[in-house]
Amino acid sequence: MGKLKKKTKAVPGARGNKAIQAYAGSILKDLHALPEKVVLNSILEHPAPRQLIQRLPSEDFFWLIKRMDEEGTLQLLRLASVEQWQYVLDLELWQKDRLDMEETSLWLGRLQSADPGRLTGWLFTDGQALAYDYLFRNIQVEIRDEDEVYDFDEGFITLDGLFYIKVADPDRMETIEAMLRTMADADFLKYQSLLSGLAGVVTAELEEDMYRMKNIRLAEHGFLPREEALLVYAPLQPDALKPDGDPGRMIRDVDEDVLDMAPYSPLVFVEGRSLLTKTLSRLPDSRFTDRVRLEFAGLCNQVLSADGFPTDDIDVLKRACRKSAGYMNLILEKLCGEDVTAAEALLKNNPLMSLFRTGFGLALKLKWEAERWLKESWFRQKGLGFDFWGEDWGYTLSALTANRPLYYDMQEGDGVYRGFEHDSELTEVSGILHRVMGLDALLARLAAEHPLDQAAGLPPGLTFHSLLFTLWARRILNLSSSFEGISLNEAKDLFRFLRSGDDRPPYQMAAYEDVFVNDFLAAASGWDPEVAITLKDTLTLIWGGFCREYEQVPLNALDRRFSPYIAIRPSR
Repeated sequence: MGKLKKKTKAVPGARGNKAIQAYAGSILKDLHALPEKVVLNSILEHPAPRQLIQRLPSEDFFWLIKRMDEEGTLQLLRLASVEQWQYVLDLELWQKDRLDMEETSLWLGRLQSADPGRLTGWLFTDGQALAYDYLFRNIQVEIRDEDEVYDFDEGFITLDGLFYIKVADPDRMETIEAMLRTMADADFLKYQSLLSGLAGVVTAELEEDMYRMKNIRLAEHGFLPREEALLVYAPLQPDALKPDGDPGRMIRDVDEDVLDMAPYSPLVFVEGRSLLTKTLSRLPDSRFTDRVRLEFAGLCNQVLSADGFPTDDIDVLKRACRKSAGYMNLILEKLCGEDVTAAEALLKNNPLMSLFRTGFGLALKLKWEAERWLKESWFRQKGLGFDFWGEDWGYTLSALTANRPLYYDMQEGDGVYRGFEHDSELTEVSGILHRVMGLDALLARLAAEHPLDQAAGLPPGLTFHSLLFTLWARRILNLSSSFEGISLNEAKDLFRFLRSGDDRPPYQMAAYEDVFVNDFLAAASGWDPEVAITLKDTLTLIWGGFCREYEQVPLNALDRRFSPYIAIRPSR
């Protein structure tokens, strides 16, 4: 979570400038919907564009930069404050604990193009460690003694006749030479001191110190060290939340300047209709809204740190915002249903971090239930994977039992894995888990009577559908009771029998639904009544899938290669 009590450096003259703040907010609210040229023009057309940009929180400036093309990026960097530069560099230059030289060259080149004078001033002061590290890795420096004659290799340049410099990578020549010339023009003594000091650079120590300082700066925005950030996934029980209290206390404890600099962008990227978005849209208290924006930005950043994902990818940032909002919405729906007033009270009386942890705890509880069952499950003992339960159920179980539980969303394209967002999703996955648990127990009982022939190896792509319907088909055809496949002619006889009441497609086979369901329920006699009810509903669901699979298939089109529900033996 963001450091609510820590004061940040306010832009001179910006405190209390509500007009600029409102204008900036309106731009950011449409940031994801408008073309970058429209957004950039809205900024440049403002009477005081520099003040407008420097009034933005660093998080918002970073999101804005990520939307721009190269020219737009340079224009915004020209308007930005050095503090905003530093935030961008902290997120863009590092690959874990190492500086990325390609990215460092890219961003130093951009800053050099945008405002060479300010870049030089920064490199001589707060950015001096970066200047030393970057130049040490990229240039060779030779000092010419006036009393001796030197024959330098081709590629060396000098600005003063004393220090001769050669850039190791020709692709970085233009950027580095421009930086050095600007430094020399700005302060020749500091330029010479910088070059002479390169000989004493110990890059490992320098980089370690820069990394430490970077982490300290980013921690103020919620980017904690990973071992600390993981606290965000420590589950809380719902009774830990306060349904009422003194919401004003949480706002009074926050410094006014900090609230004024609460980022807009992370909350703007929370899309869709949910209890959370409905509640936020009706909040009348601007100070409370500022507190939510501030906390939500810190929460998203902590989630990013805990997940260990790169922070320079706009899509990764959006997913972190969606996940953070999703688990908050999940617990609001769980505790409040559709009651927006109750949801507003929970938001006002609890830190957003607590709401996230409680919502995540609901998903984690279901994951633990699944893992306890998996240890004893029949299908795992047979060496079968999640694909044994079919695509949708298999992907759902795989997602639920991931390192951190996920929801498999079948409605988004070809299906995506993401965090849980609604109580209905948790209910859906819980239902699938309990359906599968019942089927697994049923198959364990059936396999005890009719053991699988694992000596010959289980066929690839084997699913529970094939086991259930093949066993049942043999019973209907009065064959010996086993999981062994049937012949193609026997499969045709089966469908002639099942379709006897249907004259033409689609073949409903409705008369045999109860036969199928009751045949298998008989194997579950003595079970807990609630489990038996779930099993009956599951068998009915499975029968519906079987009917849809074969309702349009002519008998002469039956093919063992395309028979997901019944195992058909190869012709002999």
